[in-house]
Amino acid sequence: MPAANVEAMRVTHSDARAWDVPMRAPYRSAQRVTTTARNVLVRITLEDGTTGYGESAPATYVTGETQESVVADLNEFLAAASRTPEEMLVEARARLRTAPGALGALETALLDALARARNVPLSSLLNPDAHPESGARATDLSLPILPPDEARARAADAAAHGFTALKIKVGSEDRDADLARVRAVADAAPRARLRLDGNQGFSAEEAVRFAGQLHDLADRIEMLEQPTKAGDDDALRFVAARVPYPVYADESCHGPDDARRLLESRSCGGIVLKLAKTGLTGTMETARAAYDAGGRCLFGCMMETRIAIGAALHATLALGPEIVPMLDLDGHLLVRDDALLTGGPVQHGETLAADLSAPGLGLLLVSPQP
Repeated sequence: MPAANVEAMRVTHSDARAWDVPMRAPYRSAQRVTTTARNVLVRITLEDGTTGYGESAPATYVTGETQESVVADLNEFLAAASRTPEEMLVEARARLRTAPGALGALETALLDALARARNVPLSSLLNPDAHPESGARATDLSLPILPPDEARARAADAAAHGFTALKIKVGSEDRDADLARVRAVADAAPRARLRLDGNQGFSAEEAVRFAGQLHDLADRIEMLEQPTKAGDDDALRFVAARVPYPVYADESCHGPDDARRLLESRSCGGIVLKLAKTGLTGTMETARAAYDAGGRCLFGCMMETRIAIGAALHATLALGPEIVPMLDLDGHLLVRDDALLTGGPVQHGETLAADLSAPGLGLLLVSPQP
């Protein structure tokens, strides 16, 4: 179908519903323990029958959104929204700008439907000038707050499966256990690069002291993510000036303006991107702003299925490896979505690959029920 006809097609069906996806195992960070991913599924169908999918994994402790609020916000919007995809996108970006999780899920579903109707991968719709050599990128694997022996076993297994970068949750109330966990992972996967995620669990002085206690691993540690409380740029800057590897802002960054401010003030050296914080197009704008300000980006995720992970991967491919050199897109490995979806990104060791010959996200919903 010609592109002009695609643009003129109307949305004939749209819905947003609660989508509880079971975790493969409980996942603990400094902020919470997750046993079920309480996500939201969005479906958009065009008049030719093409259906696009979107997903929200609300980051309550970051944006204040919940599964209930995202469902309510989306269904209220969809009840009164225009019926052409382009008009709906414009309206959503205005009316849902304070609900990024809801906005990102709707953007993904609409753009997935449009990409399928045009018979192009989502990455091409996001950036027609991007021509990635393949749909494959390497991602790290995240290890939650675990006893050292269990962290050691998981790290050894990850290394055996080809992962060369491991992200380790720290910032728990037990600093000695945090240190032991990092050392256990380092010992079990001696060739792996290490990425530490503090999840706001440290004071500025504690973060510096913690980094100093790992000085012998400094050449293997790639980053320290959000060690201090969001909103306290001075604390983040204090840490960034005193640790031997880049500090990345996660919960402190909610868009392009935040990225520019944090990087230009040297409060951090990099930005963590997430669809849950800034939606789909807002995340791409944040990445470009960070790059222009001299920062690096890691594309992270929540507890998401292949829908949102696929959207993040396609956004990464649209932006390119120079803007987004590092990926932490492993949410689909932490949830059980095998019975829910077919197709989408495929994991081989550390390589996450999108099928660029498939339109849109390249996946289908088998069953909305976990």
